[in-house]
Amino acid sequence: MKTQLDSTSIGILKLLHQNGKLTNKELANSLHLSISPIFERRKRLEDLGFIKKYIAVIDRSKIESGLICITKITMLKHTGESFSNFRQCVLHAKEVLECYQLTGTFDFMLKIKTPDMASYHEFVKHNLANIEDVGKIMTSSVISQIKSEYDQTV
Repeated sequence: MKTQLDSTSIGILKLLHQNGKLTNKELANSLHLSISPIFERRKRLEDLGFIKKYIAVIDRSKIESGLICITKITMLKHTGESFSNFRQCVLHAKEVLECYQLTGTFDFMLKIKTPDMASYHEFVKHNLANIEDVGKIMTSSVISQIKSEYDQTV
């Protein structure tokens, strides 16, 4: 069951989504409230998991290079145990930036970052290919990033 949020809590989330560095005082001024209720609501939103963490969005092209691959996985077995095992292995792989479970032809899609193609090949050979019930692995290398949107509507 989803928790219902009032307009003030939604306002806090929207403002923090635009700028995670806002202080409680700045939030209070923007929402025309005092600092104390803003502090309490922000803490509650954090405790309930609405706010998972605060991060800085870094333009990686300015500081590093590397290979990004989109890898699609088809499982041999479609059981809860197979899917759970795959998820656990992927969660512990630092090379995997994102993982999605899909409907359709493929069961999972991963965004993987490695220093180069040789490193990617080693990752697949020693990690993905060794996960029980992984069947087909299809990979496309990213040539360029057209859009990366972090500003999703709250």
